Amino acid sequence: MRKLIALVAVLALVAVSCGGETSETTLATSTTEAPTTTSAPETDPDPDPDPDAMEMLSDVGFDPETGTIKLGVLAATTGPIAGIGQSLLAGHQAYWGAVNAQGGVGGTYPVELVIRDNAYNPETNVVVYNEIKDEVLAFSSTIGTPTTATIYEDAAGEDLLVAAGSLASQWALTNNVVLNLASNTYFAQFANAPYWAMEIADPPVITDASVVGIVYQADDYGQDCKDGYDFAQENLGFNAAYEATYAATDTDYSAQVGGAQAAGVDVLFLCTLPTALATMAGTALAIQYSPVLFGSSPSYINVLLGALGGEGGAEAGAAAFNSFPFYNLGTSPTWESDLPGMQQMRTITEAAAVPTEAITAFYYFGFTQAQTFEQILLAAIENGDLTRKGLVSAVDLVQDVDFGLGGGAAGFGPTPKDRITTNLDAIAVATAGNQFGLEPVSDFFVAPYMSEWDPAG
Repeated sequence: MRKLIALVAVLALVAVSCGGETSETTLATSTTEAPTTTSAPETDPDPDPDPDAMEMLSDVGFDPETGTIKLGVLAATTGPIAGIGQSLLAGHQAYWGAVNAQGGVGGTYPVELVIRDNAYNPETNVVVYNEIKDEVLAFSSTIGTPTTATIYEDAAGEDLLVAAGSLASQWALTNNVVLNLASNTYFAQFANAPYWAMEIADPPVITDASVVGIVYQADDYGQDCKDGYDFAQENLGFNAAYEATYAATDTDYSAQVGGAQAAGVDVLFLCTLPTALATMAGTALAIQYSPVLFGSSPSYINVLLGALGGEGGAEAGAAAFNSFPFYNLGTSPTWESDLPGMQQMRTITEAAAVPTEAITAFYYFGFTQAQTFEQILLAAIENGDLTRKGLVSAVDLVQDVDFGLGGGAAGFGPTPKDRITTNLDAIAVATAGNQFGLEPVSDFFVAPYMSEWDPAG
């Protein structure tokens, strides 16, 4: 059994930390048509724009001679979440490449990405942010909750708009950090999931006899999950009997898993990253402990199937996850879905020759994050204002956007509650049978008490 724990930990760490270098500055390119969205402001494509005729206001990160918009990206292509970071970046680059293949945003303004690697390290994130902040109009992606937390206040002082590669609901309390229009928050995931487990699942996963617990990363990411879990408990009254935290740098979770077992927990919510999830699952299997597991969207990536399956491969890994069973939370459809938005995503991805191993649920996030940011740029262009302040002001103008991904229309607005793009959730189980490694077991749903939640308190 000890060998199993070690094997799972090592394989999981390798799986999410693999990969090579990335170029620091790139002009996104592709050869396929960019998808349209329902609320995109209409512009007249002009292959040879005359900036003076357009009377476009601008300051930093915009070249009036070429019409090029320069956007910063703080990725995590090395470090503990390299697998996530590389996949997210690939999706981001693929979409901007498709936009540029059509002449740029609105058919007129090409996008140049200035990319730096923060290695999912808060201190490194500050360094690389400072390296490029004076040359970009905005940041179209900054991966990680604890990393984004190190820069957003300075960015606000610089009138820099930041698209968080994070789903923490705290960003709705700012006026310069935006969430992904196609994804829900960690709060919503952990507030909705217990409702599904008690009121929708057949048979119920949580009953009056259940003993429920939570283990979460000790930072803003984990706290958002915990706050959602507490909100659900207040509304549903389930027996929340155990909680524990771990540091993002930890590698041994035997105390947390053993504590849950000792407390008699039979339904355990995990707000983790993939390495931690795989190691916790391996630890539980080794001590013959099999609670039902619910994991936040960042806790799972498809390569974990091979890590947990060992010599048995992905199918054995899926069987191991489902032996608990394990439920993953979030909003992404399957890669193979016939939804219009997924068809467009596959077309762009094929044209960009993206490696199959890069296509995960995090690729989906990076792609839709770029789509979200394009909507803000289009609104700013419609206003004739591509200054930093103009871009921040344009956020509230983005309304009723539907990327064709099954979750309906979303948008932003002036209040924190308006800036929570969606409270919808869905539940999936592990599978070796599709690209993302997740098979939905629920339709989109939302707990009725979510209408009462206001991130401003």
